[in-house]
Amino acid sequence: MPDYSRPIIGISKCLEFDMCRYDGSRINNNFVRIMKKYVDFVPTCPEVGIGLGSPRKPIRLVKIKGQKNLYQPSTKKNLTQDMHNFTKKFLESNATIDGFIFKRDSPTCGITDVRLYHKLGESTGFDKTSGMFSEGVLEHFPNIVKEDEKRLNNITIREHFLTRIFVIANLREFSNTESVQKLFEFYSHNMLLLLCHDEKLTLELGSIFKTEDSFTIILDCFKKTVPKILSHPIQIIPMIDTFNYIFNYVKLKLSESEKSHYYSLIDGFENNLVLHSEISTLLYSWALRCGLQSIIEQSLFNPFPKNLLLDLMESKKEYSVL
Repeated sequence: MPDYSRPIIGISKCLEFDMCRYDGSRINNNFVRIMKKYVDFVPTCPEVGIGLGSPRKPIRLVKIKGQKNLYQPSTKKNLTQDMHNFTKKFLESNATIDGFIFKRDSPTCGITDVRLYHKLGESTGFDKTSGMFSEGVLEHFPNIVKEDEKRLNNITIREHFLTRIFVIANLREFSNTESVQKLFEFYSHNMLLLLCHDEKLTLELGSIFKTEDSFTIILDCFKKTVPKILSHPIQIIPMIDTFNYIFNYVKLKLSESEKSHYYSLIDGFENNLVLHSEISTLLYSWALRCGLQSIIEQSLFNPFPKNLLLDLMESKKEYSVL
């Protein structure tokens, strides 16, 4: 089993950690529970953090003089500055975060689709926006890997999220070595995975090792470019190119029927009839047979602990993305 780096993940505290929702409840989340073995969580509840307690009267986002405000109708309290102060304090106390799992639809933690009411009062229309706390976090950490807990019930979205947080956590650990050689090891280990997301940027990133730039300059380039590469979902053509790159290493030791089977899988993948995991598993087994250690050790095959998908695989749940 690979030795995974431990991502540092901020999370809305009501997700599995504490009974701090507006109604005094906690949301049970199997995925978060399983993640605790592999992730260092930073749980927070902004609403409790500004003294509202749990249970509490509802709060909402309201436009006042054209500006987004956090408001509690029952007490007529404007909580905007309190939330800004809490967000600032949280960010000052947590300089390093690889990702964040936010509570969906929350006026403080929601990423999108949070109601922003046009004015004070009961009968008023609304637009959609982001929560006040999450907005501050994402302004401070523009490259952070973010999701809400409901989208993570989609297996494709979850795989992308997990890949990103574990690779970025790995980069953070290599960054602490202050060694260009270690950064090159990181690049070599993750190269095939990165190629599947963005060939052009990955090759440009690798070319920096041909320069005589300092560790600081190279590291800065990696910190900017790796999140950008991984922000793109896996692309079909770059992934086929990567598969063929691996295939070229093993094909001389394959039978004609095995080669034919590979070509049929690639054709199926290109037409959305075959999952990429089916092909990568086959290529990994062939690399094992051929003793190709440089291929076997690529993060492409095991970018994150597989049992972090276990709850979805067992329940067969995969919700549409709304």
